[in-house]
Amino acid sequence: MAEALSYDIYVLGLRDPSKAGRQRFVGAMERLTGRPRDEFEEHFPSPQIPMFHSLDVERAKKLADSFESNGILIELRPTDKEPLGAEAELEEGTRACPACDAVQPSTNIECARCGIVFAKYEREQLLKMQKDHTLEQAMIKAMQIREEWMQRATKYLETKPFPKDDAKDFSTMLIPDEVPFLRLESDEGPILLTSRRLLTKIESGRIITIPYEMIGEVDFGSAIQIKKNKLKAQVKFHSPLPIPPDEAIPKMAWNLDKESSFYKEVLMDWGYARNFICGSCGERDLDFRTEGTKVHCRCMHCATDHEVDLAEGVAVPLLAE
Repeated sequence: MAEALSYDIYVLGLRDPSKAGRQRFVGAMERLTGRPRDEFEEHFPSPQIPMFHSLDVERAKKLADSFESNGILIELRPTDKEPLGAEAELEEGTRACPACDAVQPSTNIECARCGIVFAKYEREQLLKMQKDHTLEQAMIKAMQIREEWMQRATKYLETKPFPKDDAKDFSTMLIPDEVPFLRLESDEGPILLTSRRLLTKIESGRIITIPYEMIGEVDFGSAIQIKKNKLKAQVKFHSPLPIPPDEAIPKMAWNLDKESSFYKEVLMDWGYARNFICGSCGERDLDFRTEGTKVHCRCMHCATDHEVDLAEGVAVPLLAE
């Protein structure tokens, strides 16, 4: 690991959060930063934005000791940036621009060099950090859910082993972390159930990929037709499913053979599996729509739009910059 060249200081909280402790904090911050007192009376510093950055070791230690003596809880984080000049850093009543590092009077509202408005820049940086953190948490949650479904499919294989050749027709479409566990046969073509989606091969030889989240409803015929030994299975989609090059269908149906009809409950169970969650807030309240050859969905909880990657079986958030 590279040796730290400098340190950032983040303010985390107060050892004494009472009114007296807060006033002590305000006085200390005014003295240490050179900023107006009312700035700290109105707002507590964000723990996600450094109060001081790119400090050399000696300066960082002095400030840390001052924070400690005033009951202010902080975190020192090492960085690989060159430390700011000690002379500028130690000068009373100055601050460094968080965008260009220009040292200037702490009373400046905007940077004399690059022109950024300090309050606006810090708000934008905070929002960006919050968004990045939320996306990271949503991704972790999505991966945990995907792992759960993989484990579930693997558990199924313990009681009903899956012949390797049963996935041969779909081998070009399978993804490394996808677990195929059941193949069904029908008059319309084979169906493969995996831990992530349903794959089916139609008459033209084209493979259609259907993430379970796209399935809104699963219907079956009332009973196996004795004469033909067939069971009709039908899935309806939340939004029409695009079939290249220019078709979109609202549902698909298969006439399952006798053996495959015994797995009716498995097909229904996995047809209602819900793998997708919002990539921004982690909720599951997604509303689907199809636009041309693309499937989109919107989170009804936070209004984030997503584009569904049918090949990968994921919903990718479309976040405005």
